[in-house]
Amino acid sequence: MNENHNGKSTFSIEFKEPQTLRERIYLHLREAITKRMLLPGEKITEKKLAEELNVSITPVREALLQLNVEGFVEIKTHRNVVVKQISLTEIAELYEIQGVIEGYAARQASLNLNDEDVLKLKKLTEKMKKYFKSNNVEKFYESNKEIHEIYLKKCGNQSIYDLVSNLNLRKKMFRYRVTFLAKKDVMKKALDDHIKIFDAFLARDPDTIERLVREHWISDSRIKEFENGYKNGYNSTPDGQDF
Repeated sequence: MNENHNGKSTFSIEFKEPQTLRERIYLHLREAITKRMLLPGEKITEKKLAEELNVSITPVREALLQLNVEGFVEIKTHRNVVVKQISLTEIAELYEIQGVIEGYAARQASLNLNDEDVLKLKKLTEKMKKYFKSNNVEKFYESNKEIHEIYLKKCGNQSIYDLVSNLNLRKKMFRYRVTFLAKKDVMKKALDDHIKIFDAFLARDPDTIERLVREHWISDSRIKEFENGYKNGYNSTPDGQDF
């Protein structure tokens, strides 16, 4: 049986919505990786995993191949599969990609937002201000996430939404990310960015919206802070924190 670093079974989570067997195993493993039940560098054995899940090796192998393509694991041989350690270079690349994609999505969404959507953006931006002042990091980033969800869903492109969701999952693999996001100056920068982004939505200015959202993700200071955390070995908050 595969065990995590706490000695608990990695695969004690029950399968969720019925899908194909390969998809169920894929989602199962992805959740274990993003919640750090499987740690970077940890080995995954096809045969043991298949035995534990009471399935054949074929759907396990197919699930691992998909995880490999998406950057969650590395396959060296069928008997040597390990959870991927995301590097500082890769995290910078992910943010750059996300900046381009979300900038375009926000631009397209600005053409589709109604008055109710704009009001929701206003209320969520006000919540970010409130939670910044009270230093409620979790609630701050919940509101932040909801803002991004609004324009990603309103951009009219499901593939973009799915791609960004995958990017967000991959970023969770970076062990210093949560500590970085909880820094007060980082939260202040995020808040200032979102105030400007809301003002651009309110003005119905797609050019400015796209530029601001891109700059929100692609920031030299953001990557520099990650680099400092990487070098200084910031500790992350408890596994599974969703921001």
